[in-house]
Amino acid sequence: MYDPYSEFIKHVLPNGLEVHSVFWDRPWIGMEIVVHSGGREDPVAMPGLAHYVEHMVSCNIPNREFDQVKEFFETCGGKAEFGSTGYLSTRYKFGVPADLTTFREALTIFGLMLLGAQLKKDVEKERKIIFREFNGRYPFLEKLDWDMDIRKALFKGHRLETWNRPLGRPEGFLSASEGDLQGFYDQYYVPANISLVIIGGLPTEEVIAELEKSPWGMKKSGTRNQIPRPFGPLTIPTEQRKTVKLSDYVSFKVDMTEYNAKWAFPAGFHQQARRVFDQVLGKILFDEIREKRELAYSIGSGYTDFHDVCEYEINGRISPDATPYIDELVRKCISMVPSRRDLFDRKLKSCMQKCLMIDLSGSDLADISAGDLVSDHRIIPMQEVWDELQKVTFEQMAEAVALLSSERQYTFITCP
Repeated sequence: MYDPYSEFIKHVLPNGLEVHSVFWDRPWIGMEIVVHSGGREDPVAMPGLAHYVEHMVSCNIPNREFDQVKEFFETCGGKAEFGSTGYLSTRYKFGVPADLTTFREALTIFGLMLLGAQLKKDVEKERKIIFREFNGRYPFLEKLDWDMDIRKALFKGHRLETWNRPLGRPEGFLSASEGDLQGFYDQYYVPANISLVIIGGLPTEEVIAELEKSPWGMKKSGTRNQIPRPFGPLTIPTEQRKTVKLSDYVSFKVDMTEYNAKWAFPAGFHQQARRVFDQVLGKILFDEIREKRELAYSIGSGYTDFHDVCEYEINGRISPDATPYIDELVRKCISMVPSRRDLFDRKLKSCMQKCLMIDLSGSDLADISAGDLVSDHRIIPMQEVWDELQKVTFEQMAEAVALLSSERQYTFITCP
């Protein structure tokens, strides 16, 4: 089995920085950076602090102006992404030609930015930008209330109960001070709490030597955020359904119903069984709601991993005429899963065949591997995925259906 994920060499620098690298004979080299802190680490009273710090670091690169940095990557034909914040991590990346001089400068830029910055410049400018970003996501504050209602209903007693998204809320980013920003940065932007994924045309020995000589080799005390134990037992939501008329909040005409059903899903459920289940249910939803009844252009399912708990979701935009009975129809689709052995066999075989058909670009491999480091703190070889798929059973589909029971479901509907 071709398994590019198994080719990485892991190296830990003396300062605790974790490096996963692989040599590909290419004229480029790329690096993904995972800071193992995100929205989860926001102080409860200051939601959005991690995202605010992400905005600030690129404005405060020591001895570099941001326009000069962008020009450097553009001129060499490379690329750089200066941050995206999630619940579990904050990620950065760059790609440059595989020559030592260029690579050395890219290492210096990102090393200084993420380990040696003082977050003093453009504090108010970025605060305004974030506020505009917030207003784009929440054009009216009731929409924020709806998000928070879902979290409170599903995740009582968990950190997610007080978290809406990495963007945060005005009481957080409007009150954050320079000291709050620097304090978060100094606590979490430390070598021990960072993982690197490096792929490209420089030998691993040279890459490690350059890292040790660069700002990435600096000593900075700190610890890594660990994966917590699975959260449980999951509680039954006190409120299970909410329907709102969107026309009460917006002036433009609305002619579609948005359906969203969510469940708190245990993190300990077999990961590959969950993957197969999701594909089976997704196909049933598509067939029953779009193809057979023509009630939606698209409706689907998916899950978000929050380390110690997952969130499972079914959503779609449907015909307003279906609003009164869409929930009943979705429940019917869920109940069909344990009777569809044919579909289970097909989807399981498809997942296994995908293990044999890997055809990744370097950037895809780096991105997926960095995602493994976010969720599992290690890069998962394809052979392990294959082995886990072989353990998936049809009986697990019924177990997953039980976890999506109606009493654990929170349904949120916006209609015209």
